[in-house]
Amino acid sequence: MNVTSAARSGDEDQVTTVLAEIVSLIHQRGYVPGDRVPSERELTDRFKVGRAVVREAMTILESMRYVERRRGSGVFLCKDGEATSLETLVLFSRVGLPLGRKVHEDSVEVRKIVEVQAIQLACARRTDSNLKNLESILRSFENSPDFGTKAPQYDYEFHLEILRSTGNDVLVRLLTPFYIMSEQRRREFFSDPARCVVSHDQHVKMAQAIKDRDPATAAVLMEAHIGRVDAYFNAEEPTSSPEPTNNVRLEI
Repeated sequence: MNVTSAARSGDEDQVTTVLAEIVSLIHQRGYVPGDRVPSERELTDRFKVGRAVVREAMTILESMRYVERRRGSGVFLCKDGEATSLETLVLFSRVGLPLGRKVHEDSVEVRKIVEVQAIQLACARRTDSNLKNLESILRSFENSPDFGTKAPQYDYEFHLEILRSTGNDVLVRLLTPFYIMSEQRRREFFSDPARCVVSHDQHVKMAQAIKDRDPATAAVLMEAHIGRVDAYFNAEEPTSSPEPTNNVRLEI
């Protein structure tokens, strides 16, 4: 990396840091939609950074529809909460701000709608390479000494490969933010080794349905799989679990 590239990377890191600090400050002060937020000058003094860094961070937040500039008046928190972009929710998640129960419930609902359709597409469009990737993910998780601690990442990689199997790149981009937003909740869910085992077994069965090009079975499995996580966080986790599947090899 040359000096110019290194400097640019450092500037971007600083903007990202300040952006997160601005969002945290707004949350801590309890601003509500329509409230005026601190000026660029105040933020510059508070965070001890250049005015250009704060200006760029605010521009990003404006593009996310989190804040809005009003000529001659300052910067305000957007009144229309529904207009807030998905990227803003991802940012909240990354800086550790609570998203709220409703956001999580809505996210699970979106995942269920999209992923049930996606796995049916995967059954029709998957390639031998996709099947090999799914098998590799299943085996790497099953044989991992860090079975529990790596479960959230493994879960993400498995679902991501299903999305890739559809051949639709937009689906991958659409769902990735939801996995980022749910990272902390998935860590909590997979903190129980028993839940890890059951989820792994469900993954095996979904992979087999994709291999068999069986969209009906795949859809039922995916809906139950996502529904199980939803039920857990609503304190209604099913008491019965599928019988374990010992053979995780997909014959290609």
